[in-house]
Formats: sequence, structure tokens, C-alpha cells
Amino acid sequence: MIASDPQRCSVLYANYFTHTQSHSVKYQEGLSFYLFRLQMEGTCRALVEGKYETIIPGDLLIYAPDQPYELFVQPRSAPGSGEVQPVSDYFLIASGEWLDSWWQDRRLPARTNIGFDDTVITLWKHIAGEKRKVMQHQEEMLDYLLRTFCLTLEQVIQARRRTKGVETAYKLKQFIDNHAHEPLSLEQISASAGLSISRASSLFKAAFAQSPFAYCIDVRLKSAEQQVLYSRLSLEQVADNAGFQSYAHFCRMFRERYGIPPGEYRRSFGFRFNPG
Repeated sequence: MIASDPQRCSVLYANYFTHTQSHSVKYQEGLSFYLFRLQMEGTCRALVEGKYETIIPGDLLIYAPDQPYELFVQPRSAPGSGEVQPVSDYFLIASGEWLDSWWQDRRLPARTNIGFDDTVITLWKHIAGEKRKVMQHQEEMLDYLLRTFCLTLEQVIQARRRTKGVETAYKLKQFIDNHAHEPLSLEQISASAGLSISRASSLFKAAFAQSPFAYCIDVRLKSAEQQVLYSRLSLEQVADNAGFQSYAHFCRMFRERYGIPPGEYRRSFGFRFNPG
């Protein structure tokens, strides 16, 4: 039952489930409450932002009121023994004006893999335990616990986002390192991590304080400098090997970086090859 205080949030249901038989849940017209679900064992399928996705252990799902919700659980049998491998999850349903305000301000993703965060699981267990009790001031206690739970989820998700952002930025960097000698576009770079151009650029700048294309030029110039200094290749060949699309562009960028044209740089600092 929702508490009389309009600013208080109410825990309608909280528990831990272990499923050993197939079942499905469908709210195709949308939920009338907030739903939190953390996958602990096994996998299932769920509707996430309009797409059916496989939910794995550590995945946190959050649905707001009016969002459609569909879940399909189908426990599998272990190879050889045929023993049923259970599917388990923590589950929480809540409502209230504080939750409405919190959700409108944060708009957290529908799915985030938070792993098995000890603080989140401890709070979930505490809320489930308190919900089973029948005693005075219980709604007030659950209100405080639920607010703490939501704010903790927010911190955990933000930390996961930062970690994932750095990992993705390094993935983009590695792609550039491996392909800088080829014709590259921002579309190709961002697509290597499955991101939009704006998202890829934002993550890369946050991690390395420069744009992906600026870093690509850095890689090409470093490669070109080594070839200018330690090879007998013509400067036109050096430009092509390093990934520059024109000799004029190569010369302009080289001069901007090193202060003198590549030919003069070779004459001044290059390795002197013995004629044989």
C-alpha cells in the first residue's frame, strides 16, 4: 500500500527468484510501476528499449511506468547429466513521487552490466527482508532504503559507464594504431566500436585529450618520421606508406610538426647509409 506522504516512495514487492521451469511475463501496454531486475544466474530474453536482448549474469534492468516489459525465462539442461541449470534474479517493484522525480532527473539506461556489486546486493536483500516484516514504521524504513538503493544504483552505473568509456576509447585507439596507414574516415573509426561519430569522438577526447583524427595524424607522422630518418625510400613513398592521401598534405603536416620540410629533416638528422 502506498504511504500517505506524497513524497514518499513505496516498495510494492521485492524478492529473489530461482526459476527451474520456463515462463514468460508480458506488459505490452506498459508498466504501472518502476521495475528493477538483476540477473544472477543463467540467461533469459527481455525486451530492452524496443529490442529483444539476451540478459546475462550481472545485467541490471530498469523499467519506468508506461514502458512495455517482456521477459522470457527458459532454464537449460546441463550437457551430459541433463540436470536443470536454474535462472535466478533479484526483483523489485516500487512507485512514488520521489521515484518519479529521481527518474526524470537521471534517465538511467534500461540495461547496464553492473556485475555482482556487494553494496547493491546487500541493499536488495535488506529491502526484501524488511518488506516481509509487518511492524510499525515499516513503510518509512522502506522509503529510506529504497532512496539509498536508487542513489547507489546511480553511482554504480556511472562508475561502470566511465570504465566502459575508457575501455572503448582504448579500443578506438588500437584500431587507429592498426589502420592509420590506410585511408581512414571518422565513420570507419567509430564503427569499429559500434558507436556514432559524436559518441566515439566524445569518448576519445575524454580519454586522450584530442580527437580521433588528430591522433591518426600523430600516428602517421611518427611512422613517416622514422622512414624519413632511417630508410632510403623516396619522400613520396614515405607519404604513401604512412597513410597520407597526398604528398602535399604530408609535407604541410610534417613541416607544422617538425618545423622544417621532410627533405631538409632527412638531410639534417637522417641516418647516413654507407654506399656499400
